[in-house]
Amino acid sequence: MGSFAVITKGMFQQEQRSGRVVMGYLLGFAVMGYWIACFLRYAADTGEPVNILEAFCVVEQHYVNMLFLVLGWLLVVADAPFIKGNLYLLLYRCGRKRWNMGMLFYIFVQAFFYTGAMAAFSVIVSSPFGFAGDIWSSPVYALALDVGNNIGVKYNITFPWLEMMKAMSVPQAFAVTFLFFYLYLALMGVLLYTFALLFSGNGGMAAVMGVHLAGYLRMMDGHTETSLLARAIPGNFIDGTLSYLQSAALFLSMIIVLMVLSSFFINRVEFDSGTEVDG
Repeated sequence: MGSFAVITKGMFQQEQRSGRVVMGYLLGFAVMGYWIACFLRYAADTGEPVNILEAFCVVEQHYVNMLFLVLGWLLVVADAPFIKGNLYLLLYRCGRKRWNMGMLFYIFVQAFFYTGAMAAFSVIVSSPFGFAGDIWSSPVYALALDVGNNIGVKYNITFPWLEMMKAMSVPQAFAVTFLFFYLYLALMGVLLYTFALLFSGNGGMAAVMGVHLAGYLRMMDGHTETSLLARAIPGNFIDGTLSYLQSAALFLSMIIVLMVLSSFFINRVEFDSGTEVDG
């Protein structure tokens, strides 16, 4: 475990200097900021305060926001499988298996930081307009009851998850939303990494973009059960039972399968020194 931590620490020291990673986070903040602005403009017009945790629950579960928010994350990990100039030294010192696990561990930690950054950003921006506590605010109740989508058309924001509001307090909904977003990012990151090992970086990016866009199209067609993106929005599956946890189990199962595949592929990958970059 110690070697995984050392490799992950080295990856963060290496990647934090990357303009690509910075741009990925900035893109995420820009996308979140747009939809949060829509939500807070609506709340301001109602004259009622909102719970400071609600913005993340509302915005992260807005399907168009999710479509673009993930693009920032893919920019952060677009360099997978992170082949650098010191690759052969690392492989010699720790072996392929440990290097592979270190890269995966980096993706998991980076996905947590990206999710946490987006959640913290939403809370900070919402703080001047709201309160802390367990209860849902009146503006969000009205948004959930907007069956005719009159509010959605005017303010470009929706939250049709009345069952979530009935089944959970705001902190619970915030935690579940955080978890599902994190698991989806981790899955997309591991998918990108695994396919990049097998087909190259461009092949990995093509595969993950195909899965992401296919999930969006399936969701738009109403096939939420077979859409990974729809499963990353817990409100789709909260019905007063714990059935929504099946989506979390699915994400975890797919991540484990991809990790096993990556450990299989890593022994067969012929790294091309010509593709390495210094860093």
